[in-house]
Amino acid sequence: MFRILPLLCLCLSAVIDLQFALAQPEISAQERMFFENKIRPVLVEHCYGCHSVDADEIGGKLLLDSQAAMMKGGESGPALMANDPENSLIIQALRYDEGASAMPPDEPLPETVVGDFVRWVSRGAADPRTETTTHPSDDDLDRESLWSFQPRRSPLPPQIADASWALDPLDHFVGARQESEGLQPTTDAPPETLVRRLYVDLIGLPPTNDQTAAFIADCEHDRSGAIRRLVNHLLSSPQFGIRWGRHWLDVARYGESNGNDGLGRNASMPNAWRYRDYVIDAMNRDTPYDRFLTEQIAGDLLPAETADQRNRNLIATGFLAIGSKPAVAMNKNFAMDIVDDQINAVCTTAIGLSVACARCHDHKHDPIPTRDYYALAGIFSSTETLYGLAGKESLTAPPTPLHPLRDQWVTESEDRDARSTSPIFPASYPQAIESLDPLLYSSLESVPEKLKAVDVGGFSPKNFAALKGSRLIGKLPTADVSYSVAFWFKNESPNGSRPITAYLFSRGMLNDKNVPGDHLGIGGTHNKSRTGKLFVFNGNAGKKSVAGSTVIQPQTWNHIAMVRQDKKVQVFLNGGLEIETTMPATFGDSLDFCFGARSEKAFPLHGNLAHVALFPRALSTVEAKELYRTADQPEPPRTLGWAMGVRERNPEKIVDSKVHIDGLTGKYGPQVPRGTLTAYRQFVDAAESTNGFSPTIAEELQIAPERSGRLELARWLTDPSHPQTARVMVNRIWLHLMGRGIVSTPDDFGVYGGRPSHPELLDHLANRFVQSGWSIKQLIRAIVLSRTYQLDSQCDPSLAAADPENLLYGRHLSRRLDAESIRDSMLLASGELDFAPGQGSAIQELVALINRPLGAAANLHRPSNHRSVYLCMLRHAPPAELSAFDLPDGIEVLGQRNVTTLPTQSLFFMNSPLVVAQSERLAERLMASGGDDDSKIRLLFQTTLQRPPSPLELKQAVALVLQTETSFPSEIDLPQRQQKAWASLCQALFTSNEFRYVD
Repeated sequence: MFRILPLLCLCLSAVIDLQFALAQPEISAQERMFFENKIRPVLVEHCYGCHSVDADEIGGKLLLDSQAAMMKGGESGPALMANDPENSLIIQALRYDEGASAMPPDEPLPETVVGDFVRWVSRGAADPRTETTTHPSDDDLDRESLWSFQPRRSPLPPQIADASWALDPLDHFVGARQESEGLQPTTDAPPETLVRRLYVDLIGLPPTNDQTAAFIADCEHDRSGAIRRLVNHLLSSPQFGIRWGRHWLDVARYGESNGNDGLGRNASMPNAWRYRDYVIDAMNRDTPYDRFLTEQIAGDLLPAETADQRNRNLIATGFLAIGSKPAVAMNKNFAMDIVDDQINAVCTTAIGLSVACARCHDHKHDPIPTRDYYALAGIFSSTETLYGLAGKESLTAPPTPLHPLRDQWVTESEDRDARSTSPIFPASYPQAIESLDPLLYSSLESVPEKLKAVDVGGFSPKNFAALKGSRLIGKLPTADVSYSVAFWFKNESPNGSRPITAYLFSRGMLNDKNVPGDHLGIGGTHNKSRTGKLFVFNGNAGKKSVAGSTVIQPQTWNHIAMVRQDKKVQVFLNGGLEIETTMPATFGDSLDFCFGARSEKAFPLHGNLAHVALFPRALSTVEAKELYRTADQPEPPRTLGWAMGVRERNPEKIVDSKVHIDGLTGKYGPQVPRGTLTAYRQFVDAAESTNGFSPTIAEELQIAPERSGRLELARWLTDPSHPQTARVMVNRIWLHLMGRGIVSTPDDFGVYGGRPSHPELLDHLANRFVQSGWSIKQLIRAIVLSRTYQLDSQCDPSLAAADPENLLYGRHLSRRLDAESIRDSMLLASGELDFAPGQGSAIQELVALINRPLGAAANLHRPSNHRSVYLCMLRHAPPAELSAFDLPDGIEVLGQRNVTTLPTQSLFFMNSPLVVAQSERLAERLMASGGDDDSKIRLLFQTTLQRPPSPLELKQAVALVLQTETSFPSEIDLPQRQQKAWASLCQALFTSNEFRYVD
């Protein structure tokens, strides 16, 4: 990297950032995916009827079925002006601008759809459509263009002239290509350059002064050994998972809110952070990549030996649930859009293919027919997506359950079986209850004396009170507000079988239609977010209802203790606090109460009751828990939290999908058996078994009728012989270490994607990856220990001229730090960085709409000194410290971030509170270090740039500090002027290219 000599240049580099301009690709995978997901379906549904070559009459002589036609326009002029949405007639029409021909004419499209079109045009209106709409035949799909579908081979490392140059077999492939092109690579990077590169690439942070000095000293005795030791140390650091976990989160389209959904609401995702932590942990564990993928696609279907492993498996499936969703109120294709997001996420991430195009039509370029798309759609349509309450707004998305995370794990059937048999209570249990002086108590082994049994099926020591739509009625002697009630119950009605699954207890006037009083029940279909959960309701006049979080399985025995102390109400479930709220009492002076139904007989319990007790006071928390503990029953699993994810649908809802004509719900073609892509078959038959594996992968998935097929799909993707899975992941890892992928389009290995610059190298590394047990750390270790990785970024101008894009890897590419590393590096330099893992998220308890009220998101971006990955990642409302430097929006799969140069980046370094604050903290460190100005400047350069200043830089820095110090008003005392002057110098170095780039 060019060293900045005059400190004036350090400041100017914030404004003028000189970079090589890269050629704009024809159309990127992300652009094509955006068009196929967001633009084409809208055009097909709302526009092609009047504005396509198939229309009976072309409205306004305007065609919209190709980019060329849109730019040509119709009677009113060009409909599309790339990069200029304000002057594009199609945008004016969609927005219903005054004077524009409003389209569609019947009603405007949702705000989010119009926003997608604005975004599309602003980005250049990339359009994969061609004016010729004929799909290529199988004969047109030549083997070269479909290279990624062909089985991997096992090429031997080629010979090179200087065998000692190679430090790893991969160097032979790179060196041989360089020799064939007559290219002489540059020399090895010096230790001070390499140590910074290794730290940034492996943990996302530069080294400290001590770490740099230790490595340089170690290299003087044994360079190769020093590098190996450092690499092993960094790979074992907890910070490794933070760096490489963030790379995966880009691909996984991670976000903690839904984004703008067409209603402008941006619902929170308060449990998404668990998936973030899972990814970081998996990277640190070096979870084999085949297992890592399988867990994210079908973790809920994998066996688990411990509760912790089971919880991780469930959290992993959040990969399929965290995608941004359109508002269901604005979208009749809501369910299929979720399926489409899941298909895209799996296929683009795992095998580098965007399958989205085939939702509406056979893929125009890749060999993916519509039938294959709907074979995959059947798998995900047979999968239930669990994302929670969507901001408590059913207009945003229908509420769903979440995965419970347990401290001990048994299957639902095992848990149900263990608790379905009638409990055997110890002989001392009645005395334990009586010791709390109940007003009323009955074990219900026989007819109770103080309760009136209405239509009760019977009483017995084994089943206690058997209720089949009946109830037990009683009266209190006084109408005290404070009281407590406790009992055991078993509900036999399926959750969701009726609006309220069952009422368990009511206090209030019997048979009053307005049902004033306290009513405790189990939720049903009336509010799907509460199905199977306890709730307390204070009647139609009070209109307050509060629910718990635990789903109570039917056919299981559970203990309840409800405590009212004036307006405070607590409900304990099996000894744990389930509900705590403030709820005004509405029962007035009524003395009535009943067990097993609501006061006016609504939704009675079908099941059993045992050991009912009513107390004339509010029990303490200890007493309420004792009523459960002294029953001496087996401890049920305790819920530790909740996770987004997926699970199998009920067997009756597992079905094959029908082809959706034009991708639309309601227009159906033939049903397609659940399965996967069929294009590989034409290649595997002719494959040579040269790679150490069977060259074939399953032609069809063997999916049992009662299974969705997700696990079978995951195993198909991770079959060692799959031609794309290992190649795609190897290319992603190479990209993050070398600055460009062997395939330049990491998310597109299809016909329009890039061809590998070194195909033999790609297959060699993919085979090693699989043979190592799919170890990500082993692959990274091999690459960074290679000569190719360790080359200097400085080179002879003739080398750069001969290979300006570094396609032959004759040097290392200088790369700008990503947004997270820029922020974290400043915190590290100032001494403020907190290396500990972040705990949860600022949004983890918030089930709300981020945009209501406007500006609410700002309250969630709280000050934090943790690594940037732990900041609250809200879609369309990202942290201000990261948004200037191309932070992904979490909407699409993104294997390679954009690297833009914008004026806002200069303003960020000049004005950002983060930059100013860390400059001040770093200045305080320098002032506290003692020594003269020269010593402080040497420490500053070493801390920020990991090198000492040159003599000229030292001289200019001293002069700049003195000049800045004298520029402040004399009213400011000298120590404060000095501190401000040093802070200005610190800010100048933060601003420099050298700080923001890694060589």
